Amino acid sequence: MKHSIFEPEVKPLLFERVDRLSTDMKGKWGKLTATQMIRHLAEANRMAFEEIPMPDRSNMLTRTLFKWMFLSNIKPPGREKGKIQTFPEVDVVALGIPVEDIESEKKRYKATVERIINTPALNKSHTAFGKMSRDDWGYLAYAHADYHLTQFGV
Repeated sequence: MKHSIFEPEVKPLLFERVDRLSTDMKGKWGKLTATQMIRHLAEANRMAFEEIPMPDRSNMLTRTLFKWMFLSNIKPPGREKGKIQTFPEVDVVALGIPVEDIESEKKRYKATVERIINTPALNKSHTAFGKMSRDDWGYLAYAHADYHLTQFGV
């Protein structure tokens, strides 16, 4: 279902799901631990502030169909088989980004969500989706978190 972190009722529900994560949870797909996943979400949210340099990887398909599907929170086919690759700049495993304890990573993630909510002007583009509005970032932040929280069964 399409939701945005800008909807007042969404953030508390999203944060409650994050709070249910524990280090012993295993993902239904992929190689991330729960702690790495929550750090990955925080790193990905930093794209909204242009804090992570990202090249333009967009093309007609990613700027149209894929963008519409992802921002609408339509689950991509193949996700359960681990066929969806993340961008190298936010791949916490490949980059060897050290993670703290899960509670610290939850706080870091929540802080990035709060920053997106409280920042009036966000990045005008996305590495794959091209042109982005502030509303688009709200949908993306929710859809990306929902995708990974679903991966961990919360």
